[in-house]
Amino acid sequence: MDAELTEAAGLLSDLVSIYSPSGGEGQVVDHVEDLCRRAGLSVRRVPAEVGRDSLVLGAAREPVLAIAAHLDTITPTWPDATSPRVEDSVLHGLGSVDDKGGVASCLLAALWMKRSGIDLDRLPAVFAFPVDEETGGSGSRSLAIDLAPRFAIALEGTELNAGTVECGDLEALVHVRGVSAHGSLAELGDNAIHSAAAFIASLDELGLEAHSHPVLGRSLASVTEIETGGGMNVIPDTCTLRLRIRMVPGQDLAEAIRDVESLAARFGADIQMVEGTAPFELPGDSPLRLAVDSATESVTGRRPETIGVPAWTDAHNFVDFGGSEAMVFGPGSIDSAHTPAEHVELDQVVQCAKIFMRLLSEDNLAAMSAADPRPDQPRYRRTR
Repeated sequence: MDAELTEAAGLLSDLVSIYSPSGGEGQVVDHVEDLCRRAGLSVRRVPAEVGRDSLVLGAAREPVLAIAAHLDTITPTWPDATSPRVEDSVLHGLGSVDDKGGVASCLLAALWMKRSGIDLDRLPAVFAFPVDEETGGSGSRSLAIDLAPRFAIALEGTELNAGTVECGDLEALVHVRGVSAHGSLAELGDNAIHSAAAFIASLDELGLEAHSHPVLGRSLASVTEIETGGGMNVIPDTCTLRLRIRMVPGQDLAEAIRDVESLAARFGADIQMVEGTAPFELPGDSPLRLAVDSATESVTGRRPETIGVPAWTDAHNFVDFGGSEAMVFGPGSIDSAHTPAEHVELDQVVQCAKIFMRLLSEDNLAAMSAADPRPDQPRYRRTR
């Protein structure tokens, strides 16, 4: 490997070797903070409400651009998850693509800018490293409130394509009620499981097929968990379903909730909301999209494809709490994330770092700084 790939492999291997599931990110936060300080880079901590700290690299307090890559991983269920290995310039290991490959790209960009004489502290841009992305999103929420950047990039594995539209999510527990009876006398009860099955079979009545997006696809409902009780020989009087609806632009979250409540009521069920997030889309003429397109083409020789993001990312918090225009972008493919096969191509980690260096050019940052304010301002602002 050449010197750039070798540096990327060493930096990323160190990150992957640190066990850092959501709730246990302390060691990787310390590691990244120490690496930055030893390199002479400005870094500070931003507390999240869960009692853990995220990091901000760069001195700008009100940046026009924040580039965020989360430090946490899932909790692994297989051996050697944190034993990185490199084969044919591909690094394997937990978090290599989700999201430590992105962290490595940010750090490499900052380090290489420093070596070339570019002072990140003088730029209206920061790199940010949130905790808690995999469980609650509290890290990016506090960063969004603290920074309130005009534009934001959340790193996830997009193969250096532009994730400009992200789904919303309606997640709810559906509590279906019945009447208990002895298992041999089913006619004396009202089986909550049967009613729950009828509810599931009726999900098409929500009319979600009418909501579609040319990139993200159509709105979908799915039941991901079913829980009941009462024992083997008892007709159950309760059944709880976990319902998830993928929302696409054009859908109204409040209306979707009302539709689910109305359908559930027909089956004697109650709805307990877990989460509700609205979809968002980056305008095609956004200065951020134009700058990312240009920077990517200059490094890779191609313009990034427009892709949809079918899952929640930290970009949502920058949109909802920071009032930012946001997109998802990063090295590698998310397809292998959260599995023993997780990996990232080191050349994409290096290319991503170089893209960020070009993205932070004077012209690009000036164009973003000149953009009109967003009409929907931050939901929360810190007291300055």
